[in-house]
Amino acid sequence: MSDTGGTIESLSSTTLTPIERWVEEIRMSELELKKFHERGRMVTRRFLDERDALMSGNKWFNLYYANTGIMESALYAQLPKPAVTRRFKDYEDDVARVAALIIQRSITQDLDDPRDTFDSTMRAAVQDRLIPGLSMAWLRLETDTEDIESPEGETTEIEGEEPQGPMKSITDQRVCVDYVFWQDFLWSPCRVWEERRWTGRKVYMTRDELVERFGEELGNKVPLDHTATTYNKNVQGMTPQYEAIKKARVYEIWDRESRKVFWISKSHPEILDEKDDPLRLVGFEPHPRPMLANVTTSNTTPRPDFYMIQDQYIELDVVNNRISLLIQACKVVGVYDQSAVGISRMLTEGFDNQLIPVDNWAMFAEKNGLKGQIDWLPLESVVASLTQLNDARERIKGQIYELTGISDIVRGATKASETLGAQEIKSKFASIAIKKRQDEVARFAADILRIKAEIMIKHFSPEMLLTKSNILATGEGNVQYVEQALQMLQTEAGFEWRIQITADSIAQADYAMEKADRIELLTAVSSYLEKAGAMFQMVPGSAPLLVGMLKWAVAGFRNASEIEGLLDKELDALEKAPAPEEKPDPEVQKAEMEMQTAQQKAQLDMESKQADMQMKERMNAMEIQMKQMELQFKERELDLQAQKMQMEMDYAGAEAAMKQRTSIEEQRMSLDAQAQQHEQKLTQAKEVAASKPKPEKVQK
Repeated sequence: MSDTGGTIESLSSTTLTPIERWVEEIRMSELELKKFHERGRMVTRRFLDERDALMSGNKWFNLYYANTGIMESALYAQLPKPAVTRRFKDYEDDVARVAALIIQRSITQDLDDPRDTFDSTMRAAVQDRLIPGLSMAWLRLETDTEDIESPEGETTEIEGEEPQGPMKSITDQRVCVDYVFWQDFLWSPCRVWEERRWTGRKVYMTRDELVERFGEELGNKVPLDHTATTYNKNVQGMTPQYEAIKKARVYEIWDRESRKVFWISKSHPEILDEKDDPLRLVGFEPHPRPMLANVTTSNTTPRPDFYMIQDQYIELDVVNNRISLLIQACKVVGVYDQSAVGISRMLTEGFDNQLIPVDNWAMFAEKNGLKGQIDWLPLESVVASLTQLNDARERIKGQIYELTGISDIVRGATKASETLGAQEIKSKFASIAIKKRQDEVARFAADILRIKAEIMIKHFSPEMLLTKSNILATGEGNVQYVEQALQMLQTEAGFEWRIQITADSIAQADYAMEKADRIELLTAVSSYLEKAGAMFQMVPGSAPLLVGMLKWAVAGFRNASEIEGLLDKELDALEKAPAPEEKPDPEVQKAEMEMQTAQQKAQLDMESKQADMQMKERMNAMEIQMKQMELQFKERELDLQAQKMQMEMDYAGAEAAMKQRTSIEEQRMSLDAQAQQHEQKLTQAKEVAASKPKPEKVQK
């Protein structure tokens, strides 16, 4: 097979089996990363000062080790503090606020757990980014279960299928963060990370782990093909060389195109396992985007930072080695006349205040004494060379500090004569120089926390989320929105568009600055409340505007999420409270009383005049009424007289009518008696006729 090009023309029409296809994909990825792995191993040996036999006598100035340690502390000094907030800072979106609080408390509660490996993974990832140049972490879901006793008479067996095990209930769930060694991470060769087709990692498993993961039959067939490798015959490899238990190298491949996961061993002819998108993540892969050192848009293969300034490091080693040799040569060495035996005794046998005799003084003096008998090694040239080399070493160190972004303020080297402003400027410059790397580490941690949150939301039960977050103990201001928040988190739109997760406070904590931020918040809120209270008393209708502005301002503070719910509750109560009664001004009150007194007096005068007028009008009305009553009495007398006369006339007419009516009534009674007699006769005739026999009919 070719080492520079693939053998697969089309995935849809390839004749290769799935295992052959993935073995070829892995081979090409390893070939692409081969040079990077060689460089990474070399840089790791350089960091640990591992040397071969030829370099064992050199005197290196291992500034790379010191700089790496400084950068590690600057990039990651403590556990990150997850910051989960409303994406759009809508202060009235309480459902999103409570949802963010649930997520933040759920992913934070186990960061400091001794069983959690997040902190160790982050520290190892930062070191891998600074030394070989690649960092990776992997997330997986762990679930603890226990058997449930089935009621009598019930069974979990299904007809036609193998008997199932006992029913289980979930007792606990965790999202574990695993560190991935930089040589164990693979991906399809690509120019930029977004073009990758798959990613994978090497997992080393013992026989027992293989049986537990893939079953007894398949787990016993997988060859234990992992062996330790020595990368250099003169220098041991950086990975462990001696292991008592054999292991198999298993490749876990996450294929983005098919959204499937494959487990493969190069030494086994078949795919060990295959699953369809087990975690259902938005980004599919259970790992963050790796931290890659010094990549361009032409290739994602990283290049260690050491190679970018290796000339300065090598030059520094050469200069330091020369300085070491010159220091060894910097000693009192000279030559003398062999015949002058006493001269050698001056350095070997001489004591304080002791004279050494000379055999032939005249000849000794004739040869110019000591100056003519001895000559010393010229140390002036050696010292001058040392001075120049020391200056050159400092200049090279300065170049390395500029190239790496480590300033003197970060290293703690400053001058007592410098002003505070000068030190702050240096600190600001240093933070700018390393900010890009700090942002990358923060992004890496935020990606891990975001994937962890997504796994929890999609695979934890609501009861488990409530238990992990303990959200029900945060007060009524949050509890009333818990049910809606859990429903919102179950939707893609709710989790993706209304919540954002970041990692804050990864670098060394500046407690003085954090304290200053909190004091600034309290001062600003107190001042605002004082001014807003005065305005609220003057204009009671301004409460919604004032409360809304304060909520909007507080929502923008980084550390305000913990008290935001309580603050919202109190502000809402303040907005709904009745406006306070305004205390009257004494002068205004006095003027108002005088005005009211004058108005009352004028009102009384007017009412008195109106009462007099009404009395006169009533008297006149009574007089008119009396006269009207007299007229009415007279009219009444006349009416009575007329009625009396009418009654008399009516009585005379009524008596005549009565007589006439009596006569008519007597005539009617006579006629009725006659009619009654005729009717009786007719009835008797009918009865007689009915009693007589009827004649028989004659037949024709």
